[in-house]
Amino acid sequence: MELTEELWDELDRQQRLQIVAARKKLCDDLAASEVPVPEDLARATERMFITEFRDVMRSHPGYRLAARRDSYRTSLSIFQHCFDDLEAAINRFESFALSDGWAAPNHRNRAADFEKIIQKELFATANAALSLVDHARRVVKMHPMPGYADKRAEMFGIDGLHEFVTGLRSLLHHLHIVEAGWTIMGGSREKPPSATFMLDCVELERLVEEHREGFKAQYEPMKAYIETQQKKIDIRKVFSVYRERAEQFHHWMTAELDSESLVALRDYDALHLRKKKADKRSFWNGLLGNWLLNWKEPPNPHNHLHRFLTPEELAEVNALPRNSKAQADRVVAFMDPEGAADDHIRRQVHELFQRAPAA
Repeated sequence: MELTEELWDELDRQQRLQIVAARKKLCDDLAASEVPVPEDLARATERMFITEFRDVMRSHPGYRLAARRDSYRTSLSIFQHCFDDLEAAINRFESFALSDGWAAPNHRNRAADFEKIIQKELFATANAALSLVDHARRVVKMHPMPGYADKRAEMFGIDGLHEFVTGLRSLLHHLHIVEAGWTIMGGSREKPPSATFMLDCVELERLVEEHREGFKAQYEPMKAYIETQQKKIDIRKVFSVYRERAEQFHHWMTAELDSESLVALRDYDALHLRKKKADKRSFWNGLLGNWLLNWKEPPNPHNHLHRFLTPEELAEVNALPRNSKAQADRVVAFMDPEGAADDHIRRQVHELFQRAPAA
């Protein structure tokens, strides 16, 4: 039979159809499978190219909860960074305000610049706090957690701080930009001098009342919280307290999501880890095999360790006998936290170090 261009095209089309059909069957099998999935399914997913693997894993019974869990984790990380940035910005202002620079002719301009920075960080932090609330609720909607409401009340408290912080986001985002003013306090025997940013309680009370329909359930506790404060609300102190409460709660929630009782989620994670290990082994085998079989003198690993190890790890590696199996194994341990390396890879790493220069 002559392999004409038309025949090649038809064979290529048939092959593509077979690949699509096989992928669809794998998706269907995953969706219908008990968890943990059988070994044959696990092996089939492991062999796929990474982009196809991600597509196929959307059919896994644990995917939907994993997707919400991952969004929640990202939101939690953003929340923590926003609080770090807000605190750091106030601390930078305090360092400037208590320094000799405050006496310079342009100090008012610099203080105004800091006000804008704090305004931006306050906006970002309040938004991140409410975003985290929404992502946590989406997780719980899919996977109800026993004691969630009680734990939330226990760790966030009932003094209205939670509603104040999340309500502040609504105020800043939709209704009104609240100005944060700087305050410098002189020192005493008991307290050193300090500088921070404050929100005016009278102004907050007026705005909350003016826009009460925009706060809905937040209105009463938010108003009550503001009324219990002094004339000014110290942003650094208030957000520090809120962050501590939030991190206690989300530590509990994160632990709940790590529970072994979530079998589908654990299996989903296990398959991703399995795929990551398999891809690492494939990469390392190709790299090491090429060096050891095709190069007269393989690369000297000691010339490259500083790129992959911390100074502390490098010092620990260099304290071991040069080019020894112990040294090679320690490098693998540092570079392979997932435990992907098998005996074959370890033997190749041993050989790579054995062939390296003695000094």
